Amino acid sequence: YYLSSCDTSLAKSIALTRSVVAAPTAITITPIQTNVCGARKYRYSAPALPAGALGYVWSFVGNLYNNSGTIDSGTVNSRVLTVTYTSNAASAAGDSVKLLYTTGCGNSASKAAKLSNTALSIPAVPTAITITPLIINQCNNRVYRYSAPNLPAANTTAGAASGWLWELTGSMSEFATIDSGDEGSQKMVVSYASNDAAASGDSIKLTYLSGCGNSLTKAAKMTNTKLSAPAAPSAITITSIQTNVCGARRYRYVAPLLPSASATTGVATGYVWSIVGGLGTPTIDSGSLTTRGFIATFASNAAAATGDSVRVLYTSGCGNSLRKASKLSNTALGTPLAPATVTIQQILPDVCGARVYRYIAPATLPGATATAGAASGYLWTSPTGTVGSTFTLDSGSTSGRIIRYRYASNAAAGVGDSIRVRYTSGCGNGVNKAQKLSNLAKVCLTNGTEITSRTSISQNQTNSKFAIYPNPNKGQFKIRFEQPVSKTQKIAISLFDEKGNCIRKINNLINEGEIEKQFVVDNLSNGLYFINYIIGNQTGVERIIILR
Repeated sequence: YYLSSCDTSLAKSIALTRSVVAAPTAITITPIQTNVCGARKYRYSAPALPAGALGYVWSFVGNLYNNSGTIDSGTVNSRVLTVTYTSNAASAAGDSVKLLYTTGCGNSASKAAKLSNTALSIPAVPTAITITPLIINQCNNRVYRYSAPNLPAANTTAGAASGWLWELTGSMSEFATIDSGDEGSQKMVVSYASNDAAASGDSIKLTYLSGCGNSLTKAAKMTNTKLSAPAAPSAITITSIQTNVCGARRYRYVAPLLPSASATTGVATGYVWSIVGGLGTPTIDSGSLTTRGFIATFASNAAAATGDSVRVLYTSGCGNSLRKASKLSNTALGTPLAPATVTIQQILPDVCGARVYRYIAPATLPGATATAGAASGYLWTSPTGTVGSTFTLDSGSTSGRIIRYRYASNAAAGVGDSIRVRYTSGCGNGVNKAQKLSNLAKVCLTNGTEITSRTSISQNQTNSKFAIYPNPNKGQFKIRFEQPVSKTQKIAISLFDEKGNCIRKINNLINEGEIEKQFVVDNLSNGLYFINYIIGNQTGVERIIILR
C-alpha cells in the first residue's frame, strides 16, 4: 500500500514463492595414492556453489569408509576433501560418497557416487633364491649364503614389498646357525654343523613382507652335499731301528702327512694308531699313538705272524677315516749258537774216588747277529752217564765260564758220559755244546788204594796167597791158591784193563776145596791187564800180560 498525507492507500497483495537450489551435478573422484598398502588416498571434489547455495555437506556410506576411512584434508563441509583408507579391498556395492548443497531455504538433494577404490593385492612371489656355497669342505662348519631379489615396487594391482622373511625347514635346519644377516635381511649366511647331504624336505623359503600382507613363499631345496671322513692313509712306513737286542727290538712307524679337504671329504685333523696281534703291547719310546709317527720297543723276540699288524686312521670333524693296516715287519731273533768247544783239564793229583776235572767254555761271548741275540752268560748242565752221575760240584758255578767236578767213579768215561754248556741271552738259552767226559780209568783196590805196577813180571808170578801162571799168556791162565778154598773165606777176583775198565768178575766161580782154577779170557787184545783179588782179609793186585 502507499502512504500519503491524506491517508494510507488500499493494500495490494501478491503470494510469495519459496525454492532451493538443485542437487550437485557431479562428484569428481581423483586417486592420489592407490598402491600404498594401508594408505590408499582419494580426493573428492564438488562443483562450484550455484546461486543461492551457501555451502557443502559430504557423507559416506558403506563399510569401506566407515571401517577404514580417515579425512586427511578438508572437512565434510569443504568443496574438496581428501580421504585415506587403511583397507586394501576394492569398494563394494553400497560403498559411496554423497554431496549436497546448503541454502537459506534448506539443503539440496544429494548427489551420490560409488567409491572408485580398486583392490590392492600382496606382492608377487619372489622370483628366485640364489644359493652360494662359501665353505663346503670344513667338517661341522659348512657355510652357505642365501640371497633374495630386490624388493619389488608397487604397481597398479600390488603393493610394494617392505621386507624379506626367510625360513629354514627340514631336519638340516636343526644344525643351522645364522652367521650374518638375519631372517629379515636380503642376504643371510648360515653355517651347518651337519656333514650330511640335504634330504627331501630340507629347503630354504623366502617371503616378501608388505602392508597388504605377506607374499606367497618361494622355496628352494638346500644344496648341501655330503662331506665324508677322509680316505684311509695310503701307506705306513716301518723302519727297523734295533732288531738284534733280545727283549728290546725297536721299530719306527710313520703315517703320511694329514690330507687336506676335498670337495667331498673333510680335512684330517689327527692320527690314531693301534698295534694288534700276538707280539704283545709294545712300549712307546717316543711319540704317541696320536702323533704322525712313533717308536715302539717289543719285549717279544718272535717273528710277526698272521694278524700281527700296526694300524692307523685319520681323525676329522666328519668322523674317523678307514684304517690302514700293515703287517708288522718283526723277524724272529733266535738264541745264540752253541759254544764251539769245551776244554777239559784233569786236576792232579789223580785220587781214587775223588778225581777232579776242570771244564772251560770259550772266553768270548758271541755278539748279536741279524738272526740271534747277543750271549749274556753261560749255563752248564751237570755231567750225565754212568761215570758222570757220580759227580760232586768242586768249584765254580753252573753260570760261570769255568766249573770243576769231582767224580767218585774210577772208571773211564763211556757212552753217555758227557758235560754240556750253552750260552744264555735275553732271547733264551742257546743250544747245548755236549762234550764227552775225558775221564780215564784208574785202577784202585776196593778199599780205594791205587793199584801200582810192579817193577818186574816173572814167568810164574806168585805170592803167599795167590799165583798166576803162565804169565805172559795167550788169554788162558791158572790161578793157584795157597791152600784149598774154604767156604768160610771171602774170595773175589776181578780183571781190569789199563784204563780201569772191569772186564770180568769171577766171584763165586771157585768151588770149595779147589786149590787151582783155569781161566780163559777171549777177545782181548795184547797188552797189560790187572787182576784184583780178595782172599779172606787179604787184598792185592797182580799184573798179567797177554801176548797172542
